[in-house]
Amino acid sequence: MSASAKDKLVAALVSAYPRLTRMLADRLGSVDRAEEALNDTYVRLHRESVQFSEVRDPQSYLYRMAMNAAGNQRERDDFYLSAADIEELIELPDEAPDPLRVAEGRSELEAVQRALDALPERRRAVFRRVWIEGASYAVVAAEFGLAERTARYELLQAVRAMHEATKKNSAAALQKRLAELSSK
Repeated sequence: MSASAKDKLVAALVSAYPRLTRMLADRLGSVDRAEEALNDTYVRLHRESVQFSEVRDPQSYLYRMAMNAAGNQRERDDFYLSAADIEELIELPDEAPDPLRVAEGRSELEAVQRALDALPERRRAVFRRVWIEGASYAVVAAEFGLAERTARYELLQAVRAMHEATKKNSAAALQKRLAELSSK
């Protein structure tokens, strides 16, 4: 862009600045964003080469340049995390289980496995087919030659056994923790 063409666009920007600011603020929702877009436009005018003869309406050209600058800024803002976002991520609690929770989980799994092993074979098989493999009561009943109601009963009894095993295990763990705390 020749010096005179650049000067003409800069002069058009300066003279239309208040109007462009209002138009951009209406479109972008913020006077600050509008002024930032116009500042970027001013910088671009000094950086880019444009033939002034190609620009028919300088104010429309400047408005479009400012809108493009605002769009680019929005893309940069969306790409990078803000300081507030980074601070929020830093303060997130660690959801990984601590060694005590891992030990409790393993203990509960062992209690469930012992309870499963203690079930009669048919009850254990019904439990596995329904809860683990996702088979329907009708399918399980047909496979084992049972009435559907009996299949439901077998599952109910198995679930009760699992519940009792985890309840006993959790109560024992709680009592153990209380004993440890009281001895300190």
